[in-house]
Amino acid sequence: MEGKIFYQAQRARTGDVIPKFIDGAYQLFYLKGWKDPKDPEAVFGWHRLEGRDLVHFGKETPIGVRGGTGDLIYRDGQWHLFSCIFPQGRQLVTHYVSPDNNLDHWTLQQEDTFGADDAIYDPSDWRDPRVVWRQDLGEYWMFLAARVKDCHSRTGCVGLCVSRDLKKWEYRRPVYYPQRFGGACECPDVFQMGDWYYLIFSSYTTLFGTYYVKCRAGETRWRIPANHRLDGRAFYAAKTAGDGRERYLFGWNPTKEQDLFGFWPNGLAAQDYRTWDWGGSLVVHKLTQLSDGDLALSLPDNRRKLFSHCTKNRFCPLTGGWAIRENRYEALSEETQQMALLQPLPEQFYLRLDIRMKSARQAGVVLRAGQEMKEGYYLYLEPDRGRLVFCSWLRMSEEGGKTFPYDVELETPVRRDKDGLYRLEILAEDSAAVAYVNGEAALSLRMYDRRGGNLGLFSFGGAVFENVRLLREKEDRT
Repeated sequence: MEGKIFYQAQRARTGDVIPKFIDGAYQLFYLKGWKDPKDPEAVFGWHRLEGRDLVHFGKETPIGVRGGTGDLIYRDGQWHLFSCIFPQGRQLVTHYVSPDNNLDHWTLQQEDTFGADDAIYDPSDWRDPRVVWRQDLGEYWMFLAARVKDCHSRTGCVGLCVSRDLKKWEYRRPVYYPQRFGGACECPDVFQMGDWYYLIFSSYTTLFGTYYVKCRAGETRWRIPANHRLDGRAFYAAKTAGDGRERYLFGWNPTKEQDLFGFWPNGLAAQDYRTWDWGGSLVVHKLTQLSDGDLALSLPDNRRKLFSHCTKNRFCPLTGGWAIRENRYEALSEETQQMALLQPLPEQFYLRLDIRMKSARQAGVVLRAGQEMKEGYYLYLEPDRGRLVFCSWLRMSEEGGKTFPYDVELETPVRRDKDGLYRLEILAEDSAAVAYVNGEAALSLRMYDRRGGNLGLFSFGGAVFENVRLLREKEDRT
């Protein structure tokens, strides 16, 4: 069954997405990762999805482009597509044109294929081209995932080449080189929003995830935002597209289905503690801009509107220390953890609630909780540490505590609200889910081993849970 909210085709995974808004519709070109490379129905290379609302997509179309992440640009009456290939350990950029301006028909321009210069850039990394037209300079700028030739190991960068005809490219110094990442800065994307320019890229070294930097119009220095990372570990290869009014960020939430890298722990049956795959399910965040120029991630409105059937709250405290009023549950104790169960969770749901942190060091929800809340998926705020944290069921046990030598499973920074009020929204479908806080921060996650269970609330210290609303879909869209 194809994911309806988090798109994933049957027998395959959604890999890097190259999103474009063309003639009133979103065209999502993506790298399709087949689970079984010998699948008789497998068609390799780029595939295209079309949708106008980021909820309903038409049938997939393979477009005959074999290679990695790239870009499309329309200039002088013709569509151009750039991708990358990896022959014999090398990395090269390729150029296609559409002979009839059809987005599914492409002809390779073999003579335009080129690699790194081996002077500024190391030939081992040269991929993921992103092309923009610089009207002010009369040039095309190509941003690339690259590594600088330097005397140390932290050589990952966003490289730059310049052209006037989309065929011959001049090598320039990198547009961003922080001397921080051991691998190339993948899937670069650039765009302007208001008075700021943004550069987004993904890294698989140092910290695995999607990052961004910003530059005020008229300046040349890239600034590192307060929250340098977009979403968390389970969100990657993100790029953006917009219709002129709104802009969205498209990435993938990895699955945990194949031991691709040979890292699965022996003797541990829990799927939640397997390693991440390459590719998974499509996740779309809405991008907005804060007053200081930083970017915020929120749930797209058209996805929220899919859910209209509200389930009645059934509050059952498992501990003392609760004061209950209509749709308002206050944890009173300063020194102990208070826990309560609510109604069962469906496979697909949208949950929203407000949490007012008083003295609580931790407070949040438990998804798919057991009747004693021994097992479940904990998603909670830590205001003193400025973060949203996700913790799976096994971490609550002695076995989990002995097995995993790290403190936090998934986390994302959250700005501390001066009034201590946090709005938490969670969108879930099957094993995939995304949590949002205050329409600013997002955290993608997976929940495999527990498929049933209830909604739970917990607070270590004093907190108030208000406006708890659990909604189902208003209709079946299959």
